[in-house]
Amino acid sequence: MKIKRLLSKSNHYNKFVNYCNRMESKADAIIHQQAELLMAQKYHDTITDYEWLKYKGISPGGWAIDYAFCYTLARTLNAMKPTCILECGLGQSSRLIHQYASYYKKDALTFEHDEKWIEFLKNEAGNLYPINICKLELSEIEYKGQKTLTYKDYKEVIGNTKYDLLVVDGPFGSSHFSRSQAIDLCPNNLADSFCIIIDDTERTGERETVDEIINILKINNIDFLSKDYSSLKTHTLICSKNLSFLTSL
Repeated sequence: MKIKRLLSKSNHYNKFVNYCNRMESKADAIIHQQAELLMAQKYHDTITDYEWLKYKGISPGGWAIDYAFCYTLARTLNAMKPTCILECGLGQSSRLIHQYASYYKKDALTFEHDEKWIEFLKNEAGNLYPINICKLELSEIEYKGQKTLTYKDYKEVIGNTKYDLLVVDGPFGSSHFSRSQAIDLCPNNLADSFCIIIDDTERTGERETVDEIINILKINNIDFLSKDYSSLKTHTLICSKNLSFLTSL
């Protein structure tokens, strides 16, 4: 009888723990949603006077970037004034990047593998502003013994180009060293003054990539700063020390 009573108590305890965990998850979700609503308002207030962002329509959420990323990217473009931009993964961020590049006549290139998605985004942009896209197939490679997806032959496309802004939101996430092309671009394809923004860094694969980039910069004695920003998701900004203001956006 004692054993049955103990088991009964144990079952009630487990149910209580599971209930508490569910409530905690719901509370976390509400906090993230509230943070996203605040970032949406902050983003829209911020871009009001951005002359280069004439077409302001954007659809964050889901697989796309969140408003926190939109805000960081918009502020970075406007404050940093990059001259050569590489974006990995076509999406909502492309609307900001290519409008900026078109307005200021700067160089911007986006890698994307999905032909239908390219057609869809180009049709949406229409003749409003040009989007410079390089279609590259996906390739599974190994990095430090771990399989990860990257863009096939991307090194042949970029050559020795030095980018001062690198935006990473593609390809699809991998369990380890996700979007590893960002690692390979460091430091040889970075300008002396640079900024890297990587999305989804709450995930293990992207976090490993961030840590690897940071390690490479340290090995090469490159002074830098980094900061995480969050609402629905987390993204990480890494920049050369002379752009320290980007970590206080």
